[in-house]
Amino acid sequence: MFSHNSVALCDMITEIGDIMTRITLLLSAALMTSLAACTTVPEPVPEPVVVIPPEPIQTCAPVSVLTKVTIPAETKVQYAITMIDNPPYEPIENKVKRTIVVKPAQIIYVDTEGREVLDICDKDAIEIGETGPGIGETISEDAEG
Repeated sequence: MFSHNSVALCDMITEIGDIMTRITLLLSAALMTSLAACTTVPEPVPEPVVVIPPEPIQTCAPVSVLTKVTIPAETKVQYAITMIDNPPYEPIENKVKRTIVVKPAQIIYVDTEGREVLDICDKDAIEIGETGPGIGETISEDAEG
């Protein structure tokens, strides 16, 4: 009786051993899989951002869109009378009328709305500012009499 049960018992133990081996293998595989899942995965590298600089904005006004304006000089008229002794005759009287510059003429540039523009792109190629005779210079002189 013992012999018959012992074979069945050995088969059962062998089966249990096989099941234990399979369970051990499954547990090992599950443990390895879970450990593999815990490894650090590198963060994805973000795409480089391409920054395109904005087009430069021209702040100066081109001469081609401006109008050249000449502001005339401010002048004043002076009269001078000189007397020259001329004995035994009457003294000689000399009258002179002359026009002198008080403020020189100026050249400016204006936009379409008539406002003066100071920031002009190519200032070296244009004439701007005071022009003509300077302060105190005589523009005309007429002798009378």
